[in-house]
Amino acid sequence: MFWKLPDIKLAPDVIFHIGAFPVTNTLLGTWMVILILAALFFFGTRRRDLIPSGLQNFMEWIVEFLLGLVENVTGKDEQGKRKAKTFFPLVATLFIFILLANLIDVFPGVDTVGAINTAVLAQMHATNPYGPFLFGNISNAIIPWIRPATTDLNLNFAMSLIVVITSQVVGFSTLGPAEHLSKYFNFRSLFKFNFGGFIEFFVGLLDIISEIARVLSLAFRLFGNIFAGSVVLAVFAFLLPFLADVIFIPFEIFVAFVQALIFSLLTLIFLQLATIGHGPEPESEQEARAEFREKHVAAAH
Repeated sequence: MFWKLPDIKLAPDVIFHIGAFPVTNTLLGTWMVILILAALFFFGTRRRDLIPSGLQNFMEWIVEFLLGLVENVTGKDEQGKRKAKTFFPLVATLFIFILLANLIDVFPGVDTVGAINTAVLAQMHATNPYGPFLFGNISNAIIPWIRPATTDLNLNFAMSLIVVITSQVVGFSTLGPAEHLSKYFNFRSLFKFNFGGFIEFFVGLLDIISEIARVLSLAFRLFGNIFAGSVVLAVFAFLLPFLADVIFIPFEIFVAFVQALIFSLLTLIFLQLATIGHGPEPESEQEARAEFREKHVAAAH
């Protein structure tokens, strides 16, 4: 046997300490992404030619693509464009960062180059006669120096918390405290003195739970897909060396893009929903249809 299946662990490994601060392999992956992004934006924006080319053209295309994506959700009218300018920095930052953090999993050396785990060798009463290379029964006795940043739940929870807290801040600043809180504590519905009013009040309380659930859903969706992709690449590289890379690396690149897009789109939707209040309810079906036609005619012009 040349290789053993990799040792799959959810928790990141501590590589070294800076004083009392532990530095994990996922944190090194995060720093690697930050350095790559800093270099990309430095070299992509340092010239700022009137007719862009090369890296500057590519960076401007990314910005225009993401701004158009945001405006498609917020709207093309004046109010929608103001919202787009407000939402764009967070949405674009999350998309670009998550995409690159996901893509480093296909870089050579990520998850495969690291320090030899001497504790595992001691447990197996084994030695390593191959120097920096590992084969046979000790081939998985390795602590990778770099792991994809998005395979660490700590980072994913941090980004999810930022999204949810920011959406609440945007809601308070856009609608005002009274209107924004009424989406969760709809006391006005209780004064209808009917069963429907009680249901409306109860639904508002459920929205509080849904806000908390957004943190979990955003974090675990991203973590599950990227961690599973890392495991699939590692396992099939063991079962089908070389051939697995040709088959699964393009698929992993596609998943990396889709997951970054999903996270940023959900962020955008949460921000947009936070700026929408209850508003006055139409008194009849005819008024509702008239309001619908009026909005669409205004949007057409």
